[in-house]
Amino acid sequence: QEPHDVGAADEDGEFTIPLGQAATWNLELVEQGARQAAIDASRYGLNWTFAPMLDIARDPRWGRIAESPGEDPHLASRLAEAMVRGFQGEDLSDPTSIAACIKHFAAYGFAEAGREYNTVEISENTLRNVVLPPFKAAVDAGVATVMNGFNEIGGVPVTASSHLQREILKGEWGFEGFVVSDWESIGELTVHGVAADLREAAAMALAAGSDMD
Repeated sequence: QEPHDVGAADEDGEFTIPLGQAATWNLELVEQGARQAAIDASRYGLNWTFAPMLDIARDPRWGRIAESPGEDPHLASRLAEAMVRGFQGEDLSDPTSIAACIKHFAAYGFAEAGREYNTVEISENTLRNVVLPPFKAAVDAGVATVMNGFNEIGGVPVTASSHLQREILKGEWGFEGFVVSDWESIGELTVHGVAADLREAAAMALAAGSDMD
């Protein structure tokens, strides 16, 4: 089958996993899936989702590759725009719209050997041209929130990275929403060895541009 002929939804209207949706190359269908999810979630009083996950993933050993939009930055960028539009609609005040949260900012999918929580060692070139484009596309599409990750890049945990959060995200890209930590990623600054305790970890994350734990 041609890519655009591959369905992302089954007969009951249930949509496949994000990697499967990416394989369709059908942006309209992907947007439709996010729109339906927003309608279903808002019906139960939910107004925020921790999606879409925009980690470029090229190592099949990483278990979370199933959540990703694949390995191509261009396709992932177009999918990011479609999903943000689907979740948030035309106006977040619409009762059927929910706030999207792009994750994991950034480079979580490049963990060495596909091992969860492992170190990430990439160049600024790879960061800019492979990892960040989908996030930039989502920001330009008006995404409301961003989630940082557990990982570090070159020894600096991204939750405490002012380069990523203040210089790039909020500075260069002009993002005006808020940044939320991934589960315990602020507290884990002590595990990374860059903060002595939780008090120092919180101060470090806040100074670097993290807004919410």
